[in-house]
Amino acid sequence: MVTTPHIRGFTLVELLVTAALVGLVFGGLMISIRLSLVLMGSSKVSTSAVTLVDARLEYIRSLAYEDIGTVGGIPNGLIPQNATTSLNGVLYHERVLIQYIDSPDDGLGGADTNGILADYKQARVEYSWADTNGTSTLFLLTDVVPDGIESTDGGGTLTVNVFDAGVLPVAGAEVRVYNNTTTTTINTIRYTNIAGIATFAGTPAAANYEITVTKPDYSIDKTYSATTSNPSPVTPHVAVLESTVSTMNFQIDELSNLLVRTVGPSVDASFSDSFDDATQVAATIDADVVGGEVVLTGAPGSYPASGSLQSASSTPSVITTWGLVEWNTSIPAGTGITVQLYSVSGTTYTLIPDGDLPGNSVGFTSGTVNIATLSPATYPTLALGALLQSSDPNSTPILYDWSIAYSVSEPSIGNVPLTLTSSKTIGLTPIYKYQESHTTDGDGELQLEDLEWDIYDVVLDTGAYDISEACANVPYTLNPNVDDTLTLTLVPASTYSLRIHVVDTDGNPVANADVDLSRSGFSASEITSSCGQAFFNAGLASEVDYEVTVQASGYVDRTITDVSIDGTETFVITLTDA
Repeated sequence: MVTTPHIRGFTLVELLVTAALVGLVFGGLMISIRLSLVLMGSSKVSTSAVTLVDARLEYIRSLAYEDIGTVGGIPNGLIPQNATTSLNGVLYHERVLIQYIDSPDDGLGGADTNGILADYKQARVEYSWADTNGTSTLFLLTDVVPDGIESTDGGGTLTVNVFDAGVLPVAGAEVRVYNNTTTTTINTIRYTNIAGIATFAGTPAAANYEITVTKPDYSIDKTYSATTSNPSPVTPHVAVLESTVSTMNFQIDELSNLLVRTVGPSVDASFSDSFDDATQVAATIDADVVGGEVVLTGAPGSYPASGSLQSASSTPSVITTWGLVEWNTSIPAGTGITVQLYSVSGTTYTLIPDGDLPGNSVGFTSGTVNIATLSPATYPTLALGALLQSSDPNSTPILYDWSIAYSVSEPSIGNVPLTLTSSKTIGLTPIYKYQESHTTDGDGELQLEDLEWDIYDVVLDTGAYDISEACANVPYTLNPNVDDTLTLTLVPASTYSLRIHVVDTDGNPVANADVDLSRSGFSASEITSSCGQAFFNAGLASEVDYEVTVQASGYVDRTITDVSIDGTETFVITLTDA
């Protein structure tokens, strides 16, 4: 009998495991090989860039000192500022910057012992190229020192200081200097250092240097030519004199966006509680609601040191803006009441942070708080809280009532033409840096993008309306790097009108102030809105003897006589603390 040997093969599972292991090993090997090739290629390209930079620097060092410069640069020379070259199939972009350097060895700036700030030249050669990760860059620097005593070749020094709106230095701003009246056209760029300074030492002595200062997402500041349309520019082009330092200051800052809205008068409503009962009270601790009053629990001789009250939530079905919070109290000696605002979500009451309502963490005692800055989108539901305190068991403070006012509608007025004019000028005529005519859309909105920080006046280019309220006021202050809204409330135009804007010494609007306007045979009164404004347009005449009296809690009364009304007038009144 012949026995056949048993030959065992691979099972399916073993085959799959083997295939996976082979794939893992060889897959990793292929990835490693590919990565190695990429790194080798990248290293080869970088090595080529180093070769190009070294060659260019050697060429620069081979030149006579007086010939080292760039075409249109400071110092001027024969080397292009920008060029391209190919090596081993790769396109390289070359940028050369050559500038004078002020050495500290003989003093810097005004302390330079010989007054020459161009002590030696520094060349920066940069090559950039496209690779798999975007763009790679390589640069090298070299200093070139003159054989003898330093010289600016008959030039001077141009120093440019760049500040922001707060007069702080702006680093990284591009400063371009251009002059086509010199023997060779100057067209060169420097970037401000951390101190906001760009220095052009060795600038050829000449007039008409044009300076333009820019930075991405910032405003532009520059010098201007004298032309027939601008015969007297505020900042004319600059002259550089031999062996002197010419210094120019410029201001740029981040751009802003402004939404201008044109609307009709709002319809106002409020949440209020006079405490006739406790139906609008959510919770109390050691405080009672009794016959139109909120008092500490107990009786004279046993009043607790503190108690609190929480209102029911206020959720308007329609709201465009929050207005004023007001309350009335009686505060005997040794007692006090502070009021705070809460955002409500379901049954959760959250104290509104000071960042949105300054002073809320401590609480308010004045009886009026302007909450127009609170966004209804962020805070659609509000509630009030009161803390009653007493250091005398025989006395209790009394809260009589409180309310939250809001606007439930502001009907849009569309297609209103208007002109926006900056306060900054570029000419003495005056010629304004910004003056543009616009028209709000059908919904009464005008979105303006990338506006420079400034104070802008707004004038309606229609005789159909007057501005009864501008929130904030007009002229309007636009700060850097903000998204702001300017709401203009319009009413049918009248021959004579007066808008009073009441502010405190910090320029903040004073709401709920009594404003009386009078003259012989005429008297009218208004209360300032949450934007601190009151508007008069009925029964006025062209006269110069109107008297305005403003009274507001916590402020000294103010009376102004001989107020003139001769058309549409706006008047700002500043109140001082009492």
